[in-house]
Amino acid sequence: MIRIHSANQIAVWLWVACILQILQGAPLIVFSAVCILLAFYYCPGRCWRTLKRIRFLLLAITLVYGWSVPGQYLWPGRWSPTEEGLCWGLLQLVRLLGVLAALQLLLWRLSAARMFSGLYVLLAPFAFIGFNRERWALRLSLTMTFSGDLLLQQDALNREGFLMQLAGAEQPCELQEVSILVESLSFFDLALLWVLFAAVLFTLLMMV
Repeated sequence: MIRIHSANQIAVWLWVACILQILQGAPLIVFSAVCILLAFYYCPGRCWRTLKRIRFLLLAITLVYGWSVPGQYLWPGRWSPTEEGLCWGLLQLVRLLGVLAALQLLLWRLSAARMFSGLYVLLAPFAFIGFNRERWALRLSLTMTFSGDLLLQQDALNREGFLMQLAGAEQPCELQEVSILVESLSFFDLALLWVLFAAVLFTLLMMV
């Protein structure tokens, strides 16, 4: 069984997210439905927690589109939503849920170390413009480690306390040893990564 490099798995998610931005109508609903069904099949717990956290965002999208997009009113009166607005709002909800479902599949497949390793590899081209991957690696690693410990205490912390302690992770009071696992790219991984980059670039060009 071939193990796909974490960078390629992240690139697949980027491509799926781009595809969902250009699809409309029935293709968008079908593609998003596939992502959602797969996510609920493999990681239902993650999906339910995500839905619980974004429920107010979903409601806000429905209200904004339903009552701001001009069109045919559903019932007489100035407070009526429009059919076109609700239709556009529904499509945006489906698009957002599809992207989040694909993201939950990615997070389910990759551990924190492999997720970081994939991002580290994907950011390699930015080194030519002076981007310091090592500094970014250190900051992200410390933040992810500290936030993981805080999530275990989420019942004892309110939102403000969580954010204050998380902000303190960037200014540690003592030296900490951080190890970074960076997976090497095989020829197959490198070839697949170039194909995915081309797919993402082509999809972005179609959005213009």
